[in-house]
Amino acid sequence: MTFSKKLIKPPLLVFRGTQEQATYHDEISIYQGNPLIEALPEIKTEDDIIKELAFYPEFLKEERNLPAHQRLHLIQNVLELFIVLSPHLDLEQRFSRMLRSGYIARNPVSRGFWKNINKKVETLRSGSTGNRRRRSTATGFTILGISGVGKSTTIQAILDLYPQVIYHNRYQNQNYTNTQLVWLILECPADGSIKGLCLNFFQAVDDILGTSYYQNYANNGRKTVNELMPYVALAASNVHLGVLVIDEIQRLTKLNVGGYEKILDFFVQLINTIGLPVVLVGTYKAWSVLGSEFRQIRRGTGQGDFIWDRMNEDEDWDIFTHALWPYQYIRNPCEWTPELSHALYYECQGITDLAIKVFMLAQARAISTGKEKLTVGIFKSVAKDCLRTAREVLDALKAGNTEKLRNCEDVRPINIGEFIEEEQHQLLVDDSPTPSSEPIEGLVNHKIEQPEQVQQQNSDLFKKESIAGQTKVFNDSPSKTRKHSNKHPKKSEGEKSLINILSDGKQCSITPYEALLEAGYIQPITEYFLEIIA
Repeated sequence: MTFSKKLIKPPLLVFRGTQEQATYHDEISIYQGNPLIEALPEIKTEDDIIKELAFYPEFLKEERNLPAHQRLHLIQNVLELFIVLSPHLDLEQRFSRMLRSGYIARNPVSRGFWKNINKKVETLRSGSTGNRRRRSTATGFTILGISGVGKSTTIQAILDLYPQVIYHNRYQNQNYTNTQLVWLILECPADGSIKGLCLNFFQAVDDILGTSYYQNYANNGRKTVNELMPYVALAASNVHLGVLVIDEIQRLTKLNVGGYEKILDFFVQLINTIGLPVVLVGTYKAWSVLGSEFRQIRRGTGQGDFIWDRMNEDEDWDIFTHALWPYQYIRNPCEWTPELSHALYYECQGITDLAIKVFMLAQARAISTGKEKLTVGIFKSVAKDCLRTAREVLDALKAGNTEKLRNCEDVRPINIGEFIEEEQHQLLVDDSPTPSSEPIEGLVNHKIEQPEQVQQQNSDLFKKESIAGQTKVFNDSPSKTRKHSNKHPKKSEGEKSLINILSDGKQCSITPYEALLEAGYIQPITEYFLEIIA
């Protein structure tokens, strides 16, 4: 007795979008009469893009008064922040043009469209150039940049402006039943293999549409790469795939010369033969592979390659930090200043992911040490402790060595949970009871009260009211002294406090003067000058 063995594959974890029924709208002349384009959302203005992409998590000012252990949880709220900057606007416009232009020569209601699909697939199978009824209008481009600038997150956010699946039933008063897969994001397999990519493609389409391409074409994995590639083209044509995004393309560097050339040539064939736009996304590690081999994909349509470098310390950085600054869960929130902004920039070198995490973890340290305010020293201290895995990249950026970046390993993720646990442990240690001591009269007890500071957010690129009403930051709590620890020996109780402050300052790479100034034990010399002038 024999049993038929059905190939079952667990779902592939891919980024998923929405599904909806087609509704059509009037389009500009070059897009009219094509249901695949008329069913897409209307072309967006920059204001539309900013409104739909930006996300500012809710911020409750009164939560700054919660206990420290709860605020250590709240600081993670800033990880959800999405601030729209000029690269996001540029990239959305490129995707908008590319998606629509790719559908121009693939109009399913045009005469002979379906008959021509098999001819195109056969052309791909045979490797010949063939005769196409209409020249492909599709294009593709590469997106290269340092890990952490937001490439994958931004692409997902932009594609999410479009439904992933559109179901067509009736077009221009005629029955028209079709399923349109507008976009698909896949990660390049860990080994960079073209066969793994093909299998992942079939599985992802099946997961999203409920089809059986994997069962029909994978054939228990016995099919060769040359057999699988034409089937990928056929499936992409059948579901009217609008754009295929391949992320983590730097994994192709694991292949020998000849291996990555073959897969890149396959992408070019998808564009030129069946008109499917392909976007490759990767870090600078992929530069050596994509720099020359993928130049064929640039068809002179104006899309161009997108080199996503870190932010410069310019208007975009100011917009970014002004939007970031209100999310302070410390008792003494400080206003935005050029000095603090520059300190944050220097430590993260304009890499947005690192900037957000340093800003967040600086608050964790400010809470755990009892300082309860952000300072240049805390930014330095946190960066030194939590950016060790990114040091090679950051040093290359600080030195302006772009050539070295191409050989740097990717920035590995920061273990936020472990860092916060350490700060929480320090909080418990600092809160433990210690023997009482009398401070030095007139020195340790003297604290300088900081004036209330108000920061008004001022940017034309994003809507002020969208930051959950937090357009101002107030220093409405008194400055808190740093808690003493028992780590250092002492000659007297007064000396113990000062020694600890100087030692902590040394660990934060700040001078004794800056440490005492931040702790409130001395006044800046400018205060004395002001008193004389007054």
